[in-house]
Amino acid sequence: MSRGLGELAAVGELPSWLVALAALVTQLGDVWFVFCLLGALYWFGNALPGPLSLSRRHAMFAVALALVARAVTTTFKELFALPRPPGADEAIGVELVPVVVEPLYVSAATADGFGFPSGHATAAILVYGGLALLVDSRRGYVAAGALVAAIPVSRVVLGVHYLVDIAAGLAFGGAFLAGVYLLCGRGDNPGRALMVAVVLSLLGAGVVYNFDTMAALGGALGARIAWGSLGDAVVHETTTRVGGAVAVAVGLLFGAMFGGIYALEPAPAVGFLGMAVVLAGVIAAPLVGEAVARRI
Repeated sequence: MSRGLGELAAVGELPSWLVALAALVTQLGDVWFVFCLLGALYWFGNALPGPLSLSRRHAMFAVALALVARAVTTTFKELFALPRPPGADEAIGVELVPVVVEPLYVSAATADGFGFPSGHATAAILVYGGLALLVDSRRGYVAAGALVAAIPVSRVVLGVHYLVDIAAGLAFGGAFLAGVYLLCGRGDNPGRALMVAVVLSLLGAGVVYNFDTMAALGGALGARIAWGSLGDAVVHETTTRVGGAVAVAVGLLFGAMFGGIYALEPAPAVGFLGMAVVLAGVIAAPLVGEAVARRI
C-alpha cells in the first residue's frame, strides 16, 4: 500500500528548472555539507567571525546532534524498511545541467535505500534547529525555520520521498532535539549528547548488521571516546584564526576519508573502524591546529 497522498502526481507537473533548484537546496541537508559546516564551526570555535561563532564546546554539541540525526535515520529506516517512491533513482531535469556535472546532479537528485523517515528532514531540524538554539537570536531562528522547511520540501519535489516521510523525519528529529537539548544542559554537555548517539546507533546495529548501521555506530562511538579523552583539552585550548585554519586543513584530510568510506561502502566492520577514526581525527584537529599556530 502506497504512503502517497497524490504528491507524486503533483511533482510530475512541476517545471524541470524547479526540480533542478530543489537538487541544489537538498544539498544543505546532505551529509557532506553538514560535515563541512559543523566541522568548520568546531575547528575555528569562537575565532570564527559572524553570528555562527560558537565555543568549541557548543560546536561539538552541534556535531553530536548531527550524529544523533544519523543514528535516528539509520535505526528507524531499518526498523520500518519502507521503500521510496517509484522512480526515486531517476533524475528529473538532468537535461538542464552541463554534461560535465551531470554525474553530480544525478547523485544529488536521486536516492536509494529505504525512505521512512526522511534523513534530510531529520538532520535539518536536529542540526539547524540545534544551531538556532545555540545561537539564540531572532535571525538564527528565522534562518533555521526557512531551512527546516525548504530542505524537506526539496526531497518531495525531487520525488525521493513521500510527504509522510518528511513529516515523520521532522517529528522524530524535533522530539530528539528537544530531549537531547534539555537532557544535555542546553548544549553544555556534548559528551552526554554523544552518548545518546551511541545508544541509538547500538539499537540500529541490533536491528540489522550492515554498512549504514555500523558506520553510524563507529562514528558515534569514536566521537564519544575521543571527546572523553580530549574534550577538556579542546575546551581549554586557545582559539585563533590561524589555528582554526590549520585545524580545517587537518580535518579535511579526515573529511576525504569520510567521503571515501561512504563512496566505497566497504564491509560493515571496515565502515565501523573507518568512521571511528574519522570522528576521532575531527575532534583532535583543533589541538593540532593551535599547536602548529603557536610555532608559526
